[in-house]
Amino acid sequence: MDRVGLSQPLAVSKKAVKDVSQKVPPIKSGSEKQHEFQTSLNAGNVEELVTPKEQTAAMGLTYNVYLNSDRIFGCKNCKTHLANHDAIISRNFRGQHGKAYLFNAVVNVTQADIEERSMTTGRHLVRDIHCRQCKEKVGWLYDKAFETSEKYKEGKYILEADLLCAVY
Repeated sequence: MDRVGLSQPLAVSKKAVKDVSQKVPPIKSGSEKQHEFQTSLNAGNVEELVTPKEQTAAMGLTYNVYLNSDRIFGCKNCKTHLANHDAIISRNFRGQHGKAYLFNAVVNVTQADIEERSMTTGRHLVRDIHCRQCKEKVGWLYDKAFETSEKYKEGKYILEADLLCAVY
């Protein structure tokens, strides 16, 4: 098998370069990605939000997402940004620690394993969510609701008010 040495230039046709360049998306800067994320978060587009896998930078390092809003909910323990006030769907929820809020999207959390729980509104498959910075439990994610009337909760997050603080 022939190997291309350092002294031999690799022959590539102009057509091949053109074909590859048309398939490669343009590289976005960090500020462009942050702007797209913030726009999606404000609009409540959960599908377009950053997933935990996308929050990993080069070399496997994780970084926190910082929200840009007048009212931000953060972890009570370490003040890490968790959710934008505008992403609240409902304030009419109760958690283990009292009052809780239903959100379209949250950031800077890790998810525990899925488990089945019987709640006041019926049976659900949920995952506890923890602050990524300090590992404190802050709420849960609804994966599946078995009652038809509760299906709107699927893919939504509960953050418990007693575990949150206002971040400015």
